[in-house]
Amino acid sequence: MGLAFVDVELNGVKLRALVDTGFNGDVLVSSKIAKELNLPVIGESSRKTVDNRIIKTLVSYGKLKLLDSEGYVIIEIIEEMPLDVLIGVRALEALGFVVDTTTGTLRKIGLIAV
Repeated sequence: MGLAFVDVELNGVKLRALVDTGFNGDVLVSSKIAKELNLPVIGESSRKTVDNRIIKTLVSYGKLKLLDSEGYVIIEIIEEMPLDVLIGVRALEALGFVVDTTTGTLRKIGLIAV
């Protein structure tokens, strides 16, 4: 599992985010950040937490800029989130990044076609 902190932009707003390759989604944000970004809610989903609780998430979308790459991602909004933004493996893959676990930084590998 790879973890790193990075500066990102969500819908043009600069934020600090935790990158967690153990999270198999795109992006999680706190309800506070969702309100600041005025994110439109387009649905609901649920997630299992690390302590095995099932929690409801609101589903939105937005534009993520990560280093020199940007694209549209699914954003899930969580009421009780201890950080503002969490970037998951699906967003990393979509933008062509991996976490270099030796340095704790992101490395651009480009998009892979299989």
